[in-house]
Amino acid sequence: MKKKICPRCGSENVKWIIPQVWSQWLCYNCDYTGPVIEADDKLQKEIQENWALNKEEILSEEKERFEETFDDESEFDKKLDDDLTDEEMEKKLDQLFEENK
Repeated sequence: MKKKICPRCGSENVKWIIPQVWSQWLCYNCDYTGPVIEADDKLQKEIQENWALNKEEILSEEKERFEETFDDESEFDKKLDDDLTDEEMEKKLDQLFEENK
């Protein structure tokens, strides 16, 4: 029987996060976001074994690809700004305002 699984870790713990966009799923096991695959038990087991053996390498390669998608450091910094607290964002905005006076 086919089931929807995470293509990264093989988990069935995936949820469709944006109904308007069929390809946006979230894996609650490994935090993967993107399309899922339909697989049988054999394929799922292969993916899970690969994830167990190569988790660190897979995550490292994905991080490198993520960093390479940004042309320069400022774009990468902008992406990191999404993770700032409100106080940190306010401080950054104040600094930018002062620099551009």
